[in-house]
Amino acid sequence: MGYQIRSMSGSEVGIGNPNHIAVSADLSATTWKTAASHEVFTVTGLVRLRMWIECTETVTSDGAATIQFGTEAATDAIIGSTDATALAANDLWYDTSPATVLDTYANTVLDYIVTGLDIGYEIGTAATTNGTLVFHCVWDALNSTGNVAPGAGGAMA
Repeated sequence: MGYQIRSMSGSEVGIGNPNHIAVSADLSATTWKTAASHEVFTVTGLVRLRMWIECTETVTSDGAATIQFGTEAATDAIIGSTDATALAANDLWYDTSPATVLDTYANTVLDYIVTGLDIGYEIGTAATTNGTLVFHCVWDALNSTGNVAPGAGGAMA
């Protein structure tokens, strides 16, 4: 069983939670690297999402690739446009200046309530050529149709 962190409400938010999803985006693979939007989590109903993003392999690009994180309605709704090549191995990505391997839970975990909007990122300007981002999500259903599933990297609708 993985590690667990307890939130102020007492619910488990670590990787041992049964509602933990981790999606690994290989930014050298066509599915994940193109200058377009990419679906990371598919959301139905009303849910609470606690997300964190780790860079496990430094991101590279032949051009000036940018990356932003958000919803299908606004791909920059959670993290604004970021220089993709600023994401180095072991960085935590939660703002537009990813250069940290240590920060507080309050800063690092992106805590949102969303209804029916898929979550993902958009690469702009140029495709990436290498790198890996792991998108973690612990979710709680807030209505009878609330659910989160891993996305396949294709374009967000």
